[in-house]
Amino acid sequence: MQGGLSEASKTQSPSSYLYTCIAQKNLGEIAAIVISSLISYGRLSCREISHKTKLSVKVVQSALVSLIQLQCVYYVKDENSGTVHYTFNETGVLNFLHSGEIINHIKTAYGDDHAEIIQNILVNGHIKVADYINNIDDAQKKLDTETLFVKLFSDKWLVRVQLFDFHPYADIWNNIYQDILKKTPRSATTSEIKRVNEAKEKAKIAFVQLLESGQTSKDLYTVKDGFKTLNPNLIVRFNLNRFQKHLRSVALINLAKSRIGTLSAKIYETALNLIEQESPDIIHPFLQISGLINDPEEERAFINSIENKSVEEKKIVFTIREIERSLPTDLDLRNSILTHNFLKPNLKKRVADEVDSPNKRVKTESDTPDLLAEFQLKNDIIIEEEIDTDSDLQSTSLIQHHLKLLSSGSTIQFLIEMTPGTYTIPFTALIKQLKQYNFETLVKTTLGGNAFRVLRCLKTQKIGDEKSLATAVLLKEKTVRNEVYKLVKANLVEIQEVPRSADRAASKTFYLFRHKEIMSYNFLRNALIFTMSEILVNISNFKEDHKILLDKCEREDVKGHEEELLLDSELKTLKNLQAREISNIGRFNRIKALFEIYSL
Repeated sequence: MQGGLSEASKTQSPSSYLYTCIAQKNLGEIAAIVISSLISYGRLSCREISHKTKLSVKVVQSALVSLIQLQCVYYVKDENSGTVHYTFNETGVLNFLHSGEIINHIKTAYGDDHAEIIQNILVNGHIKVADYINNIDDAQKKLDTETLFVKLFSDKWLVRVQLFDFHPYADIWNNIYQDILKKTPRSATTSEIKRVNEAKEKAKIAFVQLLESGQTSKDLYTVKDGFKTLNPNLIVRFNLNRFQKHLRSVALINLAKSRIGTLSAKIYETALNLIEQESPDIIHPFLQISGLINDPEEERAFINSIENKSVEEKKIVFTIREIERSLPTDLDLRNSILTHNFLKPNLKKRVADEVDSPNKRVKTESDTPDLLAEFQLKNDIIIEEEIDTDSDLQSTSLIQHHLKLLSSGSTIQFLIEMTPGTYTIPFTALIKQLKQYNFETLVKTTLGGNAFRVLRCLKTQKIGDEKSLATAVLLKEKTVRNEVYKLVKANLVEIQEVPRSADRAASKTFYLFRHKEIMSYNFLRNALIFTMSEILVNISNFKEDHKILLDKCEREDVKGHEEELLLDSELKTLKNLQAREISNIGRFNRIKALFEIYSL
């Protein structure tokens, strides 16, 4: 007996709703039912999935094989009972969610042939290199395809598939930790807390070594006729972490464009492309293991330590010369820096006349600040003359000034200048600024300027009542009350009840308000996920309502001859359906762009 999608897939969480919709759209209803049950109940065996979904064991087994290959399901075998349990893996579903954007980016950055390889790997989950190459008949095309594989693998768009990729990180960590803890002897001179901490540190080292194993050049590459190619026995998959780094770069570039300007953002894009491959991962494996790092301060320190280590190893460090070599050749930076001469044309002439004047007076102590200001002004004019006389499209001085704009921001510092001419990008701090900027823009555009002022004031005060907020934002208490109500209704502000008497009488109670960024971001992210799910369901529903017409258009004898074979009313309906689908897909992509920011 076949079961159907339960209402719980929609109601238990926004993520469950979205993942189930994506699975149903791309993999079919049976796969969506299995994924929904794993999200709802957690770890299950094949028979337990069959019992809860009312599907036959054979159907469940067939679905699980495909879902494991597509990275939608993990499996773990119990060593004692031999039972295999399955858990949900969101990597495969996120691959489907971003698939169009992934293929489009690879096509733009590398070419159609590279995009074809990525598309085939996304469809199949993972592929053995030899199997893919052997399907090509032309010898020259085989060599070209091997070169494409090497390029994608070296740029980390493809990674090697190993056995631990099919198991949850939490189970791998628990096995390593328990094994090391058993081998760590108890001692009368060593406390149990110290023993556990020592075992945990050793387990972290062993866990990282396991993840980095099998990545030597001997394991990955072979030399054939003087050319380096991938090992034909290698099994590869798409690296979602690498694409998430690209999404982070796109978000930061858009922020720089809105805060500084288009040309500075182009230079910033070049800088990000130089270090994107070696930049820190969006989510470290340690942070995916529940209970390993619980304290928020410890988590923050751990993330900062990863970034600092990358800076020390020069992985995310670049120079002006590297930027100059990597800039697009058609990018014209001339006249992109406004100088004093541009803003005040008579300033240079006046200062030159003062410098060349033969009437000189004796310097006194009170003249020292004026002389310093005059000296600084002369230096600025010299720099301006260099900029004005520079005829290169991309001179070093112009690039340096744009980098200075990016590194000397009063609110957002996009770059940090380590040494003269050497820069790095503070990813952790920028992600915080990125979320805050987009959140405040969203509040301002949806709830209005007054609500935005109240929220900014509340963030500054940490906590406050209506009277203190009205005094701070210079608005009437009635207006503040209405704006606070909007923020509370949008779940952006929390209420704290403060009684003034022991009996907690309502007449003697007043209220304080506070704003917590993390809670607001999580609520916004869930709202975006739910809206994305609703759009997908909406598209499926109006396609189902006109299924007969769409099936008729898919017939071979009708394709390309719609205007001849369809009625006028059917043509009108078809055009409306296409326009409606395009509109919904555009809305979906806009919401997804905002969702990606709050997933960083």
